[in-house]
Amino acid sequence: MVSFTPFPTLETPRLVLRELVPADAEAIFRIQSNPEVVRYFGRAAHATLAETEKLLGTVFDAQRDVTAIRWVLSLKDTGELAGTCGFWRWNKPHRCSEIGYELAPEYWGRGLMVEALRPILRYGFTEMELHRVEATIDPENQASRRVLEKLGFKRDALMRENWFHDGKFTDSAIYGLLEQEFLSGAP
Repeated sequence: MVSFTPFPTLETPRLVLRELVPADAEAIFRIQSNPEVVRYFGRAAHATLAETEKLLGTVFDAQRDVTAIRWVLSLKDTGELAGTCGFWRWNKPHRCSEIGYELAPEYWGRGLMVEALRPILRYGFTEMELHRVEATIDPENQASRRVLEKLGFKRDALMRENWFHDGKFTDSAIYGLLEQEFLSGAP
């Protein structure tokens, strides 16, 4: 049985992927309160630190209950928090989970999210015994689409006008990656 205790810290050439802690709230708030970061999230940017703290409470509860896990992307050279990523909506009987991520704008375009998601996906497929990982994105989010495609995800579906935010309906693109595709290294 999978346990997130102790928390599985992972490393890449430029990152330490570590546990999210309450002291990270202000750094996460700076990211979650940026309208450009949440532009495609289908929700408003956080207006208060309390909103971010509530979100973190949900993450902490899910990790304690072993239903989701989220890592901080911490830069090795400075220790700065660049973003977070992890698994949620874990459907254990069907060995499927959704992946989610966000990155502070000053780190966009550097390949950090692809670098972070590789070991996290490996962890999901090998330690959590996932068979499939899904990602749901706004089809207009070209940067997120490129991240997923670099990792081998394939677009499986387009859900037309399934999300209502900011006075309009938007589409959702569903991407999927299977265990054998990832572990075989097939892009």
